[in-house]
Amino acid sequence: MEKWLIEVKEALSEALKAISNGDIPQENLYQLASLFYSKRNHMNNSSLFEAMNHEIDEQVKSDRLYNPNSKLHYKFHFVSSYLICFVIAGKIDEFTYDQIMDLVNQEMDLFEE
Repeated sequence: MEKWLIEVKEALSEALKAISNGDIPQENLYQLASLFYSKRNHMNNSSLFEAMNHEIDEQVKSDRLYNPNSKLHYKFHFVSSYLICFVIAGKIDEFTYDQIMDLVNQEMDLFEE
């Protein structure tokens, strides 16, 4: 499980650097998750990429509908979106996704600036 923590930290760090110039609002950081997944995993499957984007959008939309303030949790949304890409690609199952998210939430503060 430690490898997942490293994977997530590296991806989040790269994504935060990518938005550091202010061109992309922090609350939209999650939209970069599939791009970073594709880049880091050398994926160029457009239909899989579309499926990832659709699932990510639905997940974040649902979270924001449930809690409008969740848009402030941009780090959490990026990480959960990034990891859902692994589920959609068939590299991990949803149970493993939940385990990784539990670990990440314990080890990283995704809800604080």
